[in-house]
Amino acid sequence: MKNIHLALQALAREKTQAMVKSAVGSRQIGQWIGETLNQQLSEAFNAQLEKERDEFLGSQPYERQEKPRYRNGFKQVFVPGFLGRLELRKPVLRKGKGFVSETLKALRDGSQALMSYLGMNFWLKGASTRSVAAGMNEAFGTKWTASHISEMTNALEPTLREWEKRPLPAGIRYLYLDALYLTVRRQETGVKQALLVAIGVDGNLKRHFLGYLVGDRESEASWEAMLEDLLNRGLDRKNLRMVVSDAHGGIIAAVEKRLGITHQLCVVHKMRNVRIRVAWKDQKTFMADFKAVYWAKNREEALVALGSLKAKWSRTYPKAVEMTENKFESYTLFFREDPKFWMLTRSSNIIERFNLELRRRLRPAGMMQNELELTKLVWAVAEAQQERWDRLKVHTSRKEAEAQAA
Repeated sequence: MKNIHLALQALAREKTQAMVKSAVGSRQIGQWIGETLNQQLSEAFNAQLEKERDEFLGSQPYERQEKPRYRNGFKQVFVPGFLGRLELRKPVLRKGKGFVSETLKALRDGSQALMSYLGMNFWLKGASTRSVAAGMNEAFGTKWTASHISEMTNALEPTLREWEKRPLPAGIRYLYLDALYLTVRRQETGVKQALLVAIGVDGNLKRHFLGYLVGDRESEASWEAMLEDLLNRGLDRKNLRMVVSDAHGGIIAAVEKRLGITHQLCVVHKMRNVRIRVAWKDQKTFMADFKAVYWAKNREEALVALGSLKAKWSRTYPKAVEMTENKFESYTLFFREDPKFWMLTRSSNIIERFNLELRRRLRPAGMMQNELELTKLVWAVAEAQQERWDRLKVHTSRKEAEAQAA
């Protein structure tokens, strides 16, 4: 008998080793381990379900009772889990009511919480509702749709409303304004809407997402409403030194009316507009001369560089030269600030990079079904970006500040 027992142990070891070698050879070791563990978990939970049933009945199989309640087999149920679907056998009774398995209830509640947590986090990391549903279904055997993910994220609404009304951080020194356009469903029809965005930078070079507003268009009235909301939530005119944006007329008019402070226009926007006026063969040389103007060490050197550019290129590219010189004062107000802020205030790149990430999230989502869907996406992008900004090391020198912003 002992020899038979040893032989069976040896055979079991041999079979196990073969299975492991096969799994490793086919690069499926993770799948094999997952399936094995999942099977063991299912067997353990099934044993607990049967134990709960027996305790509820108060009798063993085939034992007679005064009030007969019979075992009637099992019903197969599935519960999503980390290792895939758990295949469980739910006990069924005949002529008996009131049996509720606490184990099965706890597993389902825990599974729902787990799936909701994972789905929410995948969505917050940038996946579309459709891709989150597909990934969850593949990994855990669920049958979710994009609508399920959307409904799940709707639970964020109270948080979003509080976030929209939150007080702004103190010490905002520079205000960045920009807008992008997207399609929102209005009465069964897609309508183009302007999404106005505001970002601030304080005296320690720290960035802050301040707010947003959805308007029919990027008008003076829309920007006034945006600025009014920022002021109501604590934007301090006395501490605010400069607004940075492109040359949109609505922004310029609203800033002058509601804030009345220095308005730096984006040099990078000017540079892009100038570049297309220059032939490809001369672009590299011309743009080097352009940068000598707006990336000079001070305003005096910038004026000297502008004179050199005009003398060199006026006959060849008069329009490009005119655009380079146009509103020179409005594009060089950053020279009045501490040099450590020049890279940040010379252009609106900070807010443009944010809007680029926002567009990336909006693209797979397609048309926004309502403003709540839009708010959820803006909040998700803003919170993720704020976390990245908060992790940035604060620099004090001009050289370090420029390297950080690049």
